[in-house]
Formats: sequence, C-alpha cells, structure tokens
Amino acid sequence: MRYTIVTIEWLTQHGLLALPTMRSNADGTKVVLHEEFVNLFPRDSFPTYRMDDPEFVQIMESEEWNHEPQPYSADYILAASAQNMVESAKKQIQTLSLTDSESLKVKSLYPDWAEYIDESLSKGMKVNYKEHLYKVRQDIPMVLESQYPGMATAALYEVVVETASGTKDDPIPYTPPMEIFKDKYYTQNDVLYICTRDSGQALTHDLSSLVGLYVNVASL
Repeated sequence: MRYTIVTIEWLTQHGLLALPTMRSNADGTKVVLHEEFVNLFPRDSFPTYRMDDPEFVQIMESEEWNHEPQPYSADYILAASAQNMVESAKKQIQTLSLTDSESLKVKSLYPDWAEYIDESLSKGMKVNYKEHLYKVRQDIPMVLESQYPGMATAALYEVVVETASGTKDDPIPYTPPMEIFKDKYYTQNDVLYICTRDSGQALTHDLSSLVGLYVNVASL
C-alpha cells in the first residue's frame, strides 16, 4: 500500500472534502490519501511513500502530524463521504462497461460535453449535452465548440436511449440521430415502424420521412 500527501487546495480543486478518517497535519492544510485514490484525478507531483518507508514514518511522527483531530458531526462525515464517492465515480465512469440502459440510470455521473472542448474523445465514451446522453461514434482527435452533439454531427454522436429488444412487443424508441437495423421495430410519435434495411449510419430525419427508404409503418 502506498500513500500520498496532498494539499487541501488540491482536494478543493477536484470537488473533494477532507474527512476525519484522513490523517491531517496540525494546521489542516494537508492530508494523507491512498495513492490509488489520488491517481483517479489529475495530480500534481506529490510524493508517494510505502507505509514502512522510513521517511514517511518520520513525517508521521513529527510534531506537524501529531495532534488531536478536529471533531466533526456524524452527519457531516456521511455527507462528505458521499460527495467524495460521487466525484471518484465520475472519474471512473468512462472506464466502466455499462449497457446503454445502465448508463442512463447513472446519467448524472457522466461529464458534460463542454468539458472536452479542445480535447479528445474516444469511440464509445459518453457525454451529457443539454437533456440527452450521447455516445461517441468515432474517435474525435479534437472536440470543437461548433461541433456539439446534434443532427449536424450525427456521424460523431448518437443519442443513448433505453435498451429495448426491437421486437414488435418491445420496440426501440427512436430519437435521432440514431442508427437503425433491419428487421427491428422502432416507435416515434406513437407510430410503430419496421426497419427494412440497415441504415449504416446515424439518421437525422424522423421515421415518417424515411418510409419506403429505411422503414415501413408496421401494423399494431
């Protein structure tokens, strides 16, 4: 197990709170954290130590780190721990293998699309934009402010919708931009459609405009 000494300022920058369970120095400006937790976040060049590292032992036995901890209420500990768990979950969310349906249940943990402007996005990542969660359809080397998720960028982003089997009894809700697949059933505006051929790309038109091209109206 390795430990890292970080500043309270660093915690604040990442939306984290110091907890009574974290060992702190006397003036409350630093805390000790597990290195694995710190590595979830962009980090400064904080030193790391093994628990039995003589330098670390000496630091922890120094006057600066030997003091009575500040008391906190049980309610604060509960709330602060919850906040730290949420922030750490946000940092890991893109690495988790969640289905689209599962992703929608934890939609608030996904980052906002605007956070990636001038940065890159990889295929399969998910981002929030306005009221929808979007899945990245291809690697984007640089996210441009003018190329936000929507109809004009259907090749880059696809709306994530509740998972359905695509049968007549369990049709897929169609929300453009979305790719559709042959023999699957879709619904839009209370109309049931059957897809007649794979679209091969995310479509931006309403299904009513694609009758005879990609879909046919299906009987209920």
